[in-house]
Amino acid sequence: MPAQEVSFVAAQHSKVEIQIKESNPWGWIAVCAIVVVAASAAAVRIFVHRAPVLTEKDTIVLADFVNKTGDPIFDDTLRQGLAIQLEQSPFLKIMDDAQLHRVLRLMNLRPGVRITNEIAHDVCVREGGAATIDGSITSLGKSYVITLEAITCNDGVTLAREQIQAEDKENVLNALGSAATPMRSKLGESFNSIQRLNRPLEEVTTPSLEALQNYTVGLSVMGQGHYLAAVPLFERATAIDPNFALAYYVLGVAYEQTGDMERSAEYAKRAFSLVDRVSETERTEITAYYYRATGELDKEIDAYQLATRNYLHRWGSYNQLSLIYIDMGQFEEGLKQGLEAVRLQPNVEPPYRRELDAYICLNRLSDADQVAAKVRAQGIDGPRIHQRFLELAYVEDDKAAIARETQWFAGKPEEYLSFGLQAADLNVRGHRRESHELYQRAAETALRQGFRYVADEFEEADARADALSGNCQTARRLGRPALALAICGETAQAEKLAAETSRRFPNGTIWNAAQLPEIQAVIVLHRNEPARSVELLASALPYERAYPDAIYVRGMAYLRMHKGADAAAEFQKIVDHKGANWGATWVHPNWGQYYALSYLGMARGFALAGEFPKAKKAFQDFFELWKDADSDVPILRQAKAEYAGLK
Repeated sequence: MPAQEVSFVAAQHSKVEIQIKESNPWGWIAVCAIVVVAASAAAVRIFVHRAPVLTEKDTIVLADFVNKTGDPIFDDTLRQGLAIQLEQSPFLKIMDDAQLHRVLRLMNLRPGVRITNEIAHDVCVREGGAATIDGSITSLGKSYVITLEAITCNDGVTLAREQIQAEDKENVLNALGSAATPMRSKLGESFNSIQRLNRPLEEVTTPSLEALQNYTVGLSVMGQGHYLAAVPLFERATAIDPNFALAYYVLGVAYEQTGDMERSAEYAKRAFSLVDRVSETERTEITAYYYRATGELDKEIDAYQLATRNYLHRWGSYNQLSLIYIDMGQFEEGLKQGLEAVRLQPNVEPPYRRELDAYICLNRLSDADQVAAKVRAQGIDGPRIHQRFLELAYVEDDKAAIARETQWFAGKPEEYLSFGLQAADLNVRGHRRESHELYQRAAETALRQGFRYVADEFEEADARADALSGNCQTARRLGRPALALAICGETAQAEKLAAETSRRFPNGTIWNAAQLPEIQAVIVLHRNEPARSVELLASALPYERAYPDAIYVRGMAYLRMHKGADAAAEFQKIVDHKGANWGATWVHPNWGQYYALSYLGMARGFALAGEFPKAKKAFQDFFELWKDADSDVPILRQAKAEYAGLK
């Protein structure tokens, strides 16, 4: 039965009641009998025979509320509250902000524009959505009237309408949540589903309008990339309501982006302690984020897998699973999850980034090219996807694409990504001086944006590149990172830094299995215990496809053990998987150098094994890569001397 008929029955019922008061008792009885029969028939038609108004595949666009009260506290806040309430539903598919912002850009609308009913309708039509939900709030003395209306995008038919009165300002959020529940039913969700996943809005967010307002504005600011500017807004929200779990969660995200990892972990822990005060959807996000902050990837996977079972049509959990699996070196599984994310949401950028990550790491470069072409054709844009385009261009050594992508970044706030990738590619070719300058520019550019942690990453990438090349001045000056210091024989400082990281990530999956053993393996190499190095690196085997440094260190250990064939086999793994050297297991990749130096490692291994023609070929491949390299790089001078001895 259409929604309009439900409203009609209710309206007729109200009219009958008014007429009854003016009628005689026998008339009253007769009319009541008619009404009971009619109501029973209507109920049977509505709840037994009614087909769902929407399906799980239909997308709904939420408009900003029309605020007729004159009180700005309701601006944006009510839309955010309604979104949180409706997203508890595993049935309704609310258009997420990533897709909405992409469409607004295509419509040439500025970031942060109010989503009026007209704009929501236009977005819905452009994206093939099913309906919009418009809302309004009006003051009536001390009370407030909230109206929700779901309208089809194609023909403007009202699917469902709900109106509710809040007795005062403090009860507006509670009333909004109450109005959302019957809307879910009228739009086709089952009673059992609503009963299972329908916590009151003030329980899953905050009972404070002011706290929710600061949270909402903070999300808008952060959505435009201004993470530092968003922090005070989220902090104000938590000061108003110390139990506002979602606000602590996004504070952790904001601090992570600004580089304060200590505070990020602190707020992730605080949000996790309040996880019972959020909806099932947010519980998943907070739980997974907490375990990502602690480095416990198995528990992070469990959280997202639970979400995929509860919310079958939500792409975000599949996207995050893809990220984790790729980070763990399980590229095939990462691709599978990424493809599912794209299937569920083909109009936003992150799932395509996961696809590109996996295809590049798997050396399936033609597939990666096809995905890149599809993304461009759809008009999907942004710095992170262009980072992938530039990585792909470097892997394929496509000069035209490299020039096009570096030009795309020119002058943008995110140009530090381009500088870092240019520096990494220069390392592949032995241009350490120019690479050093670009790493410094990358760090300075990131720091100007307030990203201290990002700047530190670039400085450490520079120090690591110098250490691998035989120059230890940068690592000693910085006093980090631990792996570079270990390579340079500064074992005491390397052990100190490793111990500090172990205290921060006592249960970290990748830290304990791969990164810490790498540092320990290099340290024991300096103590002339190469067999112990190989032993320590055994735990890295399941993850090493994403961590070529573990393979590289094992190859170094085999060389010290005079196991030339074993050493060459390790370095060959890196050479044979060029794409994985650029795969985004790091937000800011710097692995390219391992690829180039592995040719030298192979040459040394073959020479030890007495396979001199293979050794000569590997030397020549290395020299070809480094034909224009800085002549004073120590490892290049050593390679030339070894090659001369080989001849």
